[in-house]
Amino acid sequence: MLLIHDALCHPLGEFYAPARGFVSIMAAKVVVTDLRSRLKEAATSRRAVAFGIASVDAADAMPRVKIGFTVNRWTEPIRKSMPEAMSAIVYGIPSTDDADELEVRRSSGYLSYPGYLPLSIIARDLIAILKNEGWRATYPSELVHHKSLAVLAGIGSYGKNSLIISPKHGPWLRFGVVVTDAPLKPDEPFAEDLCGRCTRCVRACPAVALKPYAVDPDRCLVGAGELENPPKELRPLLAVHEPKLTPAARVMCTRCQMACPYTPTERKRMVFSMGRDSKGKTGKRS
Repeated sequence: MLLIHDALCHPLGEFYAPARGFVSIMAAKVVVTDLRSRLKEAATSRRAVAFGIASVDAADAMPRVKIGFTVNRWTEPIRKSMPEAMSAIVYGIPSTDDADELEVRRSSGYLSYPGYLPLSIIARDLIAILKNEGWRATYPSELVHHKSLAVLAGIGSYGKNSLIISPKHGPWLRFGVVVTDAPLKPDEPFAEDLCGRCTRCVRACPAVALKPYAVDPDRCLVGAGELENPPKELRPLLAVHEPKLTPAARVMCTRCQMACPYTPTERKRMVFSMGRDSKGKTGKRS
């Protein structure tokens, strides 16, 4: 199939590829549509359950936001690192078990998240497909706001727990992004506010870190648990809501997610067991 990414836009309303002749706009649409289907298939074959395309024009027009926790920096536009970018491919994998919420502190101090590994594998595959077709593609900067892109790509709404909520998967999607100069058709942004009047997540937070649509990074247990010396006042809460499997591995807090009415019933069952108490009863983190 003929590629047109390096074609010149001709005044007659057709693409003109040097030394190839005219390529109709209809043919260009077929190429891009076929490419989108292949990208989606590649992502879903690697555990992705959500897939969408966001326009880089729309993404870079979004207001900048402050990323808290250990990052503590403002978001950046996609085109700061890839000026020719046209499309942002957004995909999400589900957290179906507390095992997907593990954080491991390696000997070097680096934090790794085993449950998130499929995200990088999917990105590798998508980049390979795009490059094989002659397009440029890469990972975005870590300061590109994935949550805003997920909303623009039609995947879900920004929730009161500051997570993306999907109608089917609730707040349990973990996102990856690939940016490219391929002019893929963007999806319609997700316009519905799924939270409505619900404030279950805000009330469920054991550290009182949530206000509707905002999280206090200095109080959120997930962020506090990343610190080698978390605040003393939060340590008792971390012991209860972020149990350690080993001295270097912990299960991140999911209280606000469990409280969400969009959380799948099966996900509520797949929680870390604290073993059996003296009466032989199985305990679970609360």
